[in-house]
Amino acid sequence: MADVVSFPAGRRSSCALTPYRAYRFAPDGSVRSTIPIEAATDADAAERAFHLSDGDRVELWSRARFVAHVGPLDGPVATSIALLEDEPTRDPSA
Repeated sequence: MADVVSFPAGRRSSCALTPYRAYRFAPDGSVRSTIPIEAATDADAAERAFHLSDGDRVELWSRARFVAHVGPLDGPVATSIALLEDEPTRDPSA
């Protein structure tokens, strides 16, 4: 029977979560904190980032791919990022 049915080589669940990073910016343009987010779609990740923004400007990235701006757009905007360690930063105001 196995010679009649072909199975995909790389099985991946349709509900697999994608890792994202939400970068919260202080009013001076410095990164206030980095928040790891896992979501099924870009839209889900953007919604989660919005709820975490607390009025700050947030940039949402999936690895080196820019996904969305969340919150107010005043201040500097990144055009690229350098991937760092997988350790999230802590919000110093928390």
